[in-house]
Amino acid sequence: MNRLKQLFAIKGVRTAVLIVLALLAAVSVYTGIGNALEFSQDFQWDAAKSLCMRLDPYELSLDPQKCETVPELAEFYRMFTDRGLTQKMEANQFPSLLLLLAPMTVFSPKAAIVVWLILNLLFTACIVILLRRTFFKDISLYAYAIGVLIMLAGTPYRNQLGVGQHTLFAFCFFMLAVCLDSHMRDGSIGKTAAVSFCLFVSYFKYTLTAPLALYFLYRKRYKELALSVAGHIVLTEAAALWLGRSFIYMIKAPLSVASALVAEGGIDLGVFLPGALAYIAAAVIGIGLVVISLMLPEGNEDVLFSLLILWSLVLTYHRTYDFFVLSAVYMMFMRDRKEAYPALWAGARSYYWLLLVAVYFVLRIFNENEPSKMAVAVAYYMFAICTGIFTVRLIKEKKNGC
Repeated sequence: MNRLKQLFAIKGVRTAVLIVLALLAAVSVYTGIGNALEFSQDFQWDAAKSLCMRLDPYELSLDPQKCETVPELAEFYRMFTDRGLTQKMEANQFPSLLLLLAPMTVFSPKAAIVVWLILNLLFTACIVILLRRTFFKDISLYAYAIGVLIMLAGTPYRNQLGVGQHTLFAFCFFMLAVCLDSHMRDGSIGKTAAVSFCLFVSYFKYTLTAPLALYFLYRKRYKELALSVAGHIVLTEAAALWLGRSFIYMIKAPLSVASALVAEGGIDLGVFLPGALAYIAAAVIGIGLVVISLMLPEGNEDVLFSLLILWSLVLTYHRTYDFFVLSAVYMMFMRDRKEAYPALWAGARSYYWLLLVAVYFVLRIFNENEPSKMAVAVAYYMFAICTGIFTVRLIKEKKNGC
């Protein structure tokens, strides 16, 4: 490790590494842009459009043939079927979330895909800036640039961009909520409204950001959490009235569509455990994260947020394109923790980088076949469990007055 540090102390080596990673990142982003213009199959323009047209997107998801009778939706699907691809509506989002995409439905399907791509690139830039202004504000610019370039060069980010997914959108607004909470004046109505609104929008990818929202439980931002959820309750009721459905139906219907995808994730619990057992395990771990968020002493935001990221990616259905947020887990290694045994902490840091390389690059080499996913899953869960144990240890040390 010392020799590696000495090597990176050489300016020429540091510059060469930066150039190589910048080239890899540029190629990755360029490829992702090309894929987005051709595919963007996960955009869910069709589901949002049908809701705006007062058509039930959940009913259409279960009976795709009906979509062909709607000219606007048929035009969307022809973009894929004319190239021999299959595409159908999968409205697995709650109606209040689909309404967030309503502005995109004023565009034609082709124009909407281009606009969404541009927005995702802007969301990426915002995420990079917001992480720098919050959790990574004390890291050197060079080290931060290396981390960002590795994220952009990785398969998860490229695929996230290429299929038109929504995690960039949701994570951007979540990080904006974190940034506003850190920089705006406490107790002001403006801060409460701004943080609540950003959290409200961030729930678009609730499978990621709902667990991450426990960070605000740790920060004791109860009002902001309540308001962000209340907004979705109001919009869900409005959507129910719009479609002439019951409130309960608007909750159950998207979950019914989403349940069909449970076993199709990357390395989440639903892939390895049978249905009911996966839900039970997720519930138990989720309760544990709530308890940790309430009991963890102040000054450990970096560890908590890293823990929440790690478990949010496997508690429920996630494909590996969502794992670009794994880069943010490095925040907990930015400060030396002498109480955690220096050698052990250095080993954990090295293990993290190996895990990141495996998720970002190795899985792609093996086309995410079952053996490669199983190997990465074992390494991932070991790291997530150890991070959880370390976090619990911080709580015990505080209780014991250490």
